[in-house]
Amino acid sequence: MRRLKLIIEYDGTNYHGWQRQLVYRTVQQTLEEALEKITQAKAPIVGASRTDRGVHAMGQLAHCQIESSISDHKLFKGLNTILPADIKIKTLKTVDKTFHAQRQARSKIYVYQIFNHRSPSPLLRHYSWWLRDPLNISKMKKAAKLLVGEQDFKAFQNTGTKLTSTIRTIFKSTVQKKSPYMIYEVKGSGFLKQMVRNIVGALVAVGKESRTIEEFRTLLTSKNRKLGPPPAPPQGLFLKKIFH
Repeated sequence: MRRLKLIIEYDGTNYHGWQRQLVYRTVQQTLEEALEKITQAKAPIVGASRTDRGVHAMGQLAHCQIESSISDHKLFKGLNTILPADIKIKTLKTVDKTFHAQRQARSKIYVYQIFNHRSPSPLLRHYSWWLRDPLNISKMKKAAKLLVGEQDFKAFQNTGTKLTSTIRTIFKSTVQKKSPYMIYEVKGSGFLKQMVRNIVGALVAVGKESRTIEEFRTLLTSKNRKLGPPPAPPQGLFLKKIFH
C-alpha cells in the first residue's frame, strides 16, 4: 500500500463540484473511476478543497492510497490518457503515508474573474461573471483590504453550514484589472462554504455603488449572512493554489 499526492487542474463547467454524489457527475468520481481502470481496485481520493458546481481549479491538492506497483510515471501518463479533456493531473508522486491533503493544507489562494464590459463574450461565459455596468474599482480595492487579518467571517458563510468556528485569517485580498478581466485574489488560512463568492458579491455591490465601503465593513462585523447581497455566480471562481 502506498500513498499518492496529486495536483489536479480542471474545468468545472460540466461537473456538480468536486465531491462525489449519488446522482450527478463530479470531479472526484471521474478521477476515481479513471484510477480504478488502471489499478483494477477502488481508491477513494481525498481533495483538500470541496469546490462547488461550476467552479474551476488550477491546483487542487489531493491524495489517495493504492496497492498497485505501477510506477508514478506510468500512472501519471495513464490517468491523463483516460481522463476527459476538462480534467488533468499536473503532478503525481508517491509520498509518505502520513501525508493528508486536507489536514496539511496551510493556506489557499482563490481568484475570481469579472468581465466588466458593455456586451457579453460567448468565449468567456464559463470562466467569468459578466457585468455590464461600470464598476468603481477604487472603492472595491478599499473594501477588499478590510478583509485582511484574523476575523470572524460568518457574514460570508453560506447559510445552513455548521462549524465550531467561523474565524479565519486572510493574508491577501486584492482587486486589480488584468485584461480582459477585473480579478479578485484572496489568500487565506481556510475558507467557509461559498465564502469567496459571497465576498465577491459584496465587493461588486460596492463597485456598483449600491453599498458603501462603510456598509461593507458593517456587513463583515455583523456576522449575519442575511444582510449580505447574493453571491457571485460560480463560473468566475478558480482554486488557484494550495500550500502545504
